[in-house]
Amino acid sequence: MKKKKVLLISGGLLTLILIIISIVLITNNKDEKIYATNKRKENLNNFLTLMLEQSDGTYQESTSNTWPGDGYIFNKELSSCQNGGELDYDSENNKVILYSNKSDGCYVYFDIYNKPIINSINLGEVTNNSITITVSATNGTNPISNYYYIINNETPVSTTSNTYTFSGLSAGQIYTIKVYAVDTEGFSSDTSSLSVETESIVYLADYIKNTVYQGDGVNGLYYHDGQGSYTNANLEAGDNSYRYSEANPNNYVCFGSDEEICPEDNLYRIIGVFGDEVKVIKSTSYGNYAWDSSGNNDWSISNVNNVLKTTYLNTITSEWQNKISNHNWKIGGLSYSNGTSTPQTAYNYEIGIYSINRTYASKIGLMYLSDYYYSAIPTYWSYSGFDNDGQDYRLSINNNWLYFGAAEWTITIFTDYNYAYVINKNGTTGMTVFGNSPHNIVRPCFYLTSDVEYASGSGTESDPIRLKID
Repeated sequence: MKKKKVLLISGGLLTLILIIISIVLITNNKDEKIYATNKRKENLNNFLTLMLEQSDGTYQESTSNTWPGDGYIFNKELSSCQNGGELDYDSENNKVILYSNKSDGCYVYFDIYNKPIINSINLGEVTNNSITITVSATNGTNPISNYYYIINNETPVSTTSNTYTFSGLSAGQIYTIKVYAVDTEGFSSDTSSLSVETESIVYLADYIKNTVYQGDGVNGLYYHDGQGSYTNANLEAGDNSYRYSEANPNNYVCFGSDEEICPEDNLYRIIGVFGDEVKVIKSTSYGNYAWDSSGNNDWSISNVNNVLKTTYLNTITSEWQNKISNHNWKIGGLSYSNGTSTPQTAYNYEIGIYSINRTYASKIGLMYLSDYYYSAIPTYWSYSGFDNDGQDYRLSINNNWLYFGAAEWTITIFTDYNYAYVINKNGTTGMTVFGNSPHNIVRPCFYLTSDVEYASGSGTESDPIRLKID
C-alpha cells in the first residue's frame, strides 16, 4: 500500500471519537467477546479515533460516529493502538475489530479508494441442467482482474470473463448464485446475488399429451382410449395413442437442424404419441421408388426399406440419429376381403391381431394405412378406404392433413399377393403390384426416443416445435 502523510487536526488536543456502533472488542482470551451497542458499556472504555484520507493524500480526523462505506478502504498498515492493541476490519459487516485486553487508544485509518461495483447480473440461457449469466460491472480505482462465481455457497470459481455458465445442474431446482469482482490490487466489490430456477425436463411425448391435448378435438388431437369419449368406441384405435387429425393441425416439428429458421428439408409432422414415443413423418417427399423390385412383400428385404435405412438415414447426423428409436414395427397386412375395412379394423390387421404377425426392428419406416385413415376428421372413421359403397377417403382429402396429393406408399402389405397398400392421388387407398414399376413417393417415418425433450415452438409451419439438443 502506498505511503501516506499524516496530518492531524490542529487546535488543541485531538478529539477522541468513540465509535459506539459496530465495534467488537476481543480480549486475549478468544472465548471472551464484548460487542459494543448503541449504549456505551462501562467496561468498554477504549477510544478509537477515525482518520480519513483527504484528496491531497493527507489524513484528517472525522467526527462521524459510523465507519466509512463506499469510497474508502481500511489501511491496516497505518492503523494502530497506543497500548499494543491490534486492529482489523470486517468489510462484509462494516465492523472495526479491536484485539486487546486493556484500555487502549487507537487510530483507525481509511484511504480513499473506489472498489469495483457489480451493476447487475443479467440472466442468459437457462436449461434443465445449466444457467448462464453475464455480469455488468464498473471498474473502481483500478481495473477488474477477475470475477468470482458461486453457486449454492460452493467454492468460488474464478475467471477473467464476465460471462459464466453453471452446468451439471438438476432440473426444476432453485439455485442461489453470487458474484463479486476483484481488481488488480486485490480489492473486492460487494457481493451480488440472485436466485434462478432451472427448467424442468419436459419430454416431447408429455408435452403433447399434457399440454397440447386439452380434450378430444381440441388442437386437432384425439385420444384413442377405446372408450368413445369423442366418437363411437368401435371407431377408435383403442391403443391409448394420441393422434393428430383434421385438415391442418399445428403438428410441425424441426428435426435434424438447429438453424433459427428451420429448413424445409428438416420439417416433419407428428402423427401422434404411441406409448412414450412420438411418431413423425417427413413433410416433403424423399423421392419416388418401387416398394420392392423383386416382387416380395417382406418389408425387411424390400427396396424402399433398404433405401431408407442406408441412403436416407446417412443424411442425418449421428447426434440426431440418436434421437430416433430402433422401433419394433408391426408389419401385418390386409387381404382383399377386409381391404374395405374401417380404420380400426385396418389397425388391428396391421399389428397382427387378425393376420400374420411380423415384427421388424428398424429406425426408419413408412406410415401405416391406419395412420392415413385416422388423420382425417372423425367423420370419416366409419368409412372404408375403397369406393365400394360410395363412402371413401376421397371425400376426406380436405380434412386430412396426411393427404399429399400424389400416389404414396405405406408400410402396410396386401396378404393375398405380393402387393403393398398405396394412398392414391385422389385420396382413396388401394394395393399395387410390385416390380420395377410403378414408382410411388415415399415419406420417411420414424419414432423418436422417449427421452427426447421439448424445447420450444407452437407447432406451426413457421414456428415448428424445437427439440432439446444435447
